[in-house]
Amino acid sequence: MASRKPEFNGQCAFAVSLGKKVIGLEKHKIIKNGKIYYFSNPVAKFLWKILPGRQKKAENNWKKRN
Repeated sequence: MASRKPEFNGQCAFAVSLGKKVIGLEKHKIIKNGKIYYFSNPVAKFLWKILPGRQKKAENNWKKRN
């Protein structure tokens, strides 16, 4: 099976949702709808799960940046 690349080039998805650049770690990942999201730490991962609209904000910020 081919390995999949994480979203946002492996940056912390929560940080991207805030408009920041922070390296994500594989040990703090979530797989949702076939996409892999890395997080810099367990708190960022938790906040991503409970705060509404984080994924959409991250996607919008990523489009603006790239």
